[in-house]
Amino acid sequence: MRFFLLCILASSFLFAQTLRISNFVDYIDVEVLKDFASKNNVEIVYDTHSDSEEAYNKLINNTDSYDVVILTSHYIQKLKKKNLISKIDSSKLSNYKNVDQKFLELNFKGVEDYSITYFWGSIGLYINQNKLKGNFDSWNDLWSKDLKKSLLISKEPLDVFAIVLKSLGYSANSTNEEEIKKAYEKLVLLIPNIKEISSGNVPTYFTQNDFIAGMMFNGDAKIISDELKEYKYIYPKEGTLLWADGIIIPENSKNKELAHKFIDFNLDGKVSANIADKIGYALANNEAKKYMPKSYLEDYLLYPSTSQIKNSEILNDNENTHKLILEYWQKFLDEYAKYQDK
Repeated sequence: MRFFLLCILASSFLFAQTLRISNFVDYIDVEVLKDFASKNNVEIVYDTHSDSEEAYNKLINNTDSYDVVILTSHYIQKLKKKNLISKIDSSKLSNYKNVDQKFLELNFKGVEDYSITYFWGSIGLYINQNKLKGNFDSWNDLWSKDLKKSLLISKEPLDVFAIVLKSLGYSANSTNEEEIKKAYEKLVLLIPNIKEISSGNVPTYFTQNDFIAGMMFNGDAKIISDELKEYKYIYPKEGTLLWADGIIIPENSKNKELAHKFIDFNLDGKVSANIADKIGYALANNEAKKYMPKSYLEDYLLYPSTSQIKNSEILNDNENTHKLILEYWQKFLDEYAKYQDK
């Protein structure tokens, strides 16, 4: 999906500059984009990607030129190793003081100078409580015979393999080829329970298509659960996946100065709070928290307790493991297609 946000000043019908952005679907407040465009007399060309793998492939294949891209931390690590992202000059960011530095250092190891934390969250279990019997607190519960053709699974191969590895008692960051093979074999066994593999407009998609359970980002879960109380987000006992998304400037950006302006605009406390209110994810902007209600900051969906995220992990970059998982992911998709054709 591509759309254009145009700001035409009364004194001119020409834009001073164009800013090209690629972001996840439904992951910003459109009014923030319009406001930035208006205040800076710029045209914004805004593309969306459904997952980090798609955005990563755009950048390594140089299929599109962007000034700002938002994607997950371990993909940012990959891009840095390939010298495809630019260092961010914090001296150009008047709002850099708002960044939670401890969070940045913890979640963006090795790329702290190349990214600015956008939002963070988790991937957990999501269920329709009215359609499930018994206790549901483990990744292994997804393989229940009661869930035939009722699951929503993500299109993100690294995330899917991570939860299967966790279900086997292995690390989500396992580099052991035998463990990854076992994860593939177990994932194939999940096929009869899978109704759809998708990373689109998950909140609407999940409720309208009558999924009983699945893996889900906590922000998507919050959007549903705020309205429909029969749905519940669960932190699995084996440990959930934690993630952090960052804003980067690609090396081939044609407008790095404007990219810095846009990043600084997003770091403003009120702007960041407006985005958080719209998309429903956890902040890594200390100033923005001042503008959020207490109920938001105490919501377990966004800010889990220590016990809820026990044994949780954030994915790290490992090029060889990434390639191996993608090979097994394609084999899994082939098996899934065969099953669908039966």
